[in-house]
Order: sequence, then structure tokens, then C-alpha cells
Amino acid sequence: MNTYRDWSVEALHEHRVAILTELEHRKTVETAAAQAEQLAERYARAIGRTDGDEWVQPTGAHDSYPAGAAVTHDGRTWVSTTPANVWEPGVSGWREQAVTDPGTGEETVPEWRQPTGAHDTYQTGDRVTFGGDTWESVIDNNSWSPRDYPQGWRKI
Repeated sequence: MNTYRDWSVEALHEHRVAILTELEHRKTVETAAAQAEQLAERYARAIGRTDGDEWVQPTGAHDSYPAGAAVTHDGRTWVSTTPANVWEPGVSGWREQAVTDPGTGEETVPEWRQPTGAHDTYQTGDRVTFGGDTWESVIDNNSWSPRDYPQGWRKI
């Protein structure tokens, strides 16, 4: 049986370089998403962007919105549901947020929208209006309307 003990020094070195290169590639793949999120957050702080600011179209990954960033767009409040978000709120990658009027204490709940992927499904506790009623998701990753899967929603 041929084992690494039978390899020449040159062959050992070639395999060592290949293994180290592969380990570095795997490390990059594992950490790239987190690094991109951290970069977007640092960039936002550096330019003075804060949650609730008016949405501005990103020009690239460097000024994209990280997951969880809140913006105002078309008079509504949106929260990014995906990392490195460059989409316009209302198109994809954003969830409209309920807003409570500080004067009256009344909550304005957004209309239900069909999620476009796993990044913008409804999570437990998310509230929507649908068919004239207010509903709260009772499951995570809820992509169904209250009509299509009533078990996933609780009428408020």
C-alpha cells in the first residue's frame, strides 16, 4: 500500500501546499459573509448612516445595507432581511415594519406580502394585515398567507 511515507520530499511539499491552500479557501468561504456584514456596518457608521434614515440606493457591496438595518422609504419603515442588501425596499430583501404613533399609541401594521425567498419569510411574532384583519405569525419561516395556511397565523 502506497502511503505518504513512500512519497518524495517534493511530492510531500506539493501536497502540503495544496492542503494549506484548500484550508485557506475553506476559511474564506466560511467567514466571507460575516466579514461582508461587518464591513457594511462599519461603512454605515463611517458615513453617519443610522437606523431610520431615508433609504439611498447602494452602488455596490461596500455601501449595501446589512441584515437588520432600518430605513425609511416612501413614508414607511423597512428592515433589511438579508445581508449585503442592495435592493429597493418593497421589491425584495426588506420587511415593512409596524409603526406605533407616539401621540396616539396606535400601531400601523403593514399589509401581508408574498415572501420572495427564505430571506424575507415571516418569523414568529411578525404582524401583518390580511383580508381586513390583523394577523401574527406563530411559526418561523412562514411564507404562506393566513388564507393559505391558517395554522401559521393567529388572528389579533
